[in-house]
Amino acid sequence: MRRSRAYYRWHRFRVIRRKVNFLKRRDGSAEVEWRTDGQYGRFSKRKIHCSCWMCRRKFYDELSHTDLKKLASARQQMLLLGERT
Repeated sequence: MRRSRAYYRWHRFRVIRRKVNFLKRRDGSAEVEWRTDGQYGRFSKRKIHCSCWMCRRKFYDELSHTDLKKLASARQQMLLLGERT
């Protein structure tokens, strides 16, 4: 299937809008304007995050859903055992 120019423009605009909104929530509108000089097209291809410990969030930084369920189950069992004695 051949895609039209409008399709590619729409996706480019969608990606730019998502990145700009993220930066506005994180840093504020003035910071975004300072970074881009009003040219939001700069966000079409580059990353907007850094890899410092404050910005990054990896899958291994938190417990998985399965581990959280196991912990909740263990806590529940400990509470039940405490009530029986």
